[in-house]
Amino acid sequence: MKKKANQSPENINPYEVDKLSKIPSWIIVVFLKYWAAAAAVFFIAIGGTDIGLDWSEESFESDFRLIVSIAFMTAIFMNYIIKQFVMLMHNRRNNTYRYNMINLRGFSAFLLYIVYSFVLSFILYFVTVFMGIKGWVINPFTTVDYGIEPFTYGLCFIVVDSMFVFVKNMVVNICYRIRYKKQLNDKSPLIINKNENVIANNL
Repeated sequence: MKKKANQSPENINPYEVDKLSKIPSWIIVVFLKYWAAAAAVFFIAIGGTDIGLDWSEESFESDFRLIVSIAFMTAIFMNYIIKQFVMLMHNRRNNTYRYNMINLRGFSAFLLYIVYSFVLSFILYFVTVFMGIKGWVINPFTTVDYGIEPFTYGLCFIVVDSMFVFVKNMVVNICYRIRYKKQLNDKSPLIINKNENVIANNL
């Protein structure tokens, strides 16, 4: 208590006042992604039955409509909720962009999220159905006949999305290094030293 009393206002870090700010950014992003994926499945695959959506038919058309519907709902959550949190937390010392796949602005970002979410949903559909057949699911509330449920889907989503984000970050790092090597050949030493710090902050 004495230590806190002796601290002057100038020495207090405003970001340490809020205890939530002590949570690492990547944990917040992962939790939000888990919520988005699980919520998309819950609202479409489970809650959708309350508004007349029928996924019980065992056909390619029914499965494809389910995949597209989950992908569209996931894209909405990813673009209009998760991306906003990622951009809000981003600064020079906290590059949260590296935890997210698409960080563009505007309607084009939403279109890209639809494509990306469809790829993920297509992969995760077969993964979760296979896990459902094996009984490797976390489903404390209800039994889902079609093999997709929110909790397992959310965990699988985190794994697959993390793999895509890892590959994206590798490509970005390679592009930065290529650009830096090109600057070594094209620019003077003074400009190189300035640009070296800028590039290093983005790796």
